[in-house]
Amino acid sequence: MVNQIQQCVKKPAETIKTIQFSLATLSIHLYFVSYALSVVNIPSALAIQPDWIIGIVVGAHGLAGMISRPLIGVWVDSGKRETWVKIGGVATTIAFVGYGLSLDPWIMILFRITHGIAMGAFTTGLLAIVASHIPEKKRGLGIGTYQGGNAVAQLYTPPIAVLIALNSSYEISFLLGACAAALALFTGIFVLDKDPPVLSKHNKVPWKKREWISKPALLPAMVFVTMTTTVGAISAFLPLFALERGLGNPGLFYTVWGFTLLISRFSSGFMGDRYGRTKVILPTLLSGTIALFILASAESQTIMLLAGALAGFALGSVQVSIMSIIIDNTLTSSRGSAMATYTLAWDIGAVVGGILLGFIVNMTSYSFGFYLVGLLPIIGTGLYIFGVQKSQLKIDRDKSRD
Repeated sequence: MVNQIQQCVKKPAETIKTIQFSLATLSIHLYFVSYALSVVNIPSALAIQPDWIIGIVVGAHGLAGMISRPLIGVWVDSGKRETWVKIGGVATTIAFVGYGLSLDPWIMILFRITHGIAMGAFTTGLLAIVASHIPEKKRGLGIGTYQGGNAVAQLYTPPIAVLIALNSSYEISFLLGACAAALALFTGIFVLDKDPPVLSKHNKVPWKKREWISKPALLPAMVFVTMTTTVGAISAFLPLFALERGLGNPGLFYTVWGFTLLISRFSSGFMGDRYGRTKVILPTLLSGTIALFILASAESQTIMLLAGALAGFALGSVQVSIMSIIIDNTLTSSRGSAMATYTLAWDIGAVVGGILLGFIVNMTSYSFGFYLVGLLPIIGTGLYIFGVQKSQLKIDRDKSRD
């Protein structure tokens, strides 16, 4: 009788099909609807500006996030994680209203900084909360499902964003982004943390001794940086590259990219749970390199879309695998810091792929820039093999015995 009661108690923890998990997935979907609007239309709205200015405006988002993310991680682990979701959602909405008020690049930079900090607060807080709703044995599948929410946004938002800008204005497009961010906030406030940090006078850690950068997450995040930098480069320069080579609507690239991103997040999560993260992550890192090389040489829309399909598949697989590895190795009380370190990879990728690459592209070409960042996933493969794989293989073996 006691065993039966214990089984009933444990059963809910083994499923991810909960209302709050569904609300979190919807919230991140709506948030990335707004983000996709900015990714496609900010570079296009600044098309008359020099490439280095476009790189600064696009990269300012990531630079702000990169500087603020460690502090956000500490904050998320220091109190109610739901609070930071609210703060991030409100600030993101304000940033999009700012984009809609002025297309002057120097004014837009201020709102890009606001957006970068806000995105760190929203995504870090929500991700730490979502991790508490996913059972360990279904971690890859749960993360893949949650991240699938933003992949779906990539399916339809980019081409619609281009059409809105062409038939109406960039300002209207950004105001619609503000509406999507507000809806993401409204949905996200109903998601509650099942495993919040337990704080008291006895276990308070001084600020100087807090975990600003998560040690278990650091190396996996560095591997992920080699993929996010390719995304930063694509976000900053694909619309102009497509225009230069006559490749058609660049929004279609993001649609194909989002479709394979969605498939890979679901499939790689399941495969990682069943066969181990290592068997998923190594081939897909190399796929990221191939995708950028194909894009750099594209002379037709078909080739551009092929590159988009491969890039989405590679990013989704690496992202889910890396996030699962980080959660596998992190205590629940430190998940805010771990998720901040993980999401910091996005910000570094935006800075390197946007701002720094902008100066290189200005002196060379878009094609050369894509070839250059395409080498990074090869470096990521080396980092994984010599830095992450040893500890991960032990976890994978333990799971296979279970």
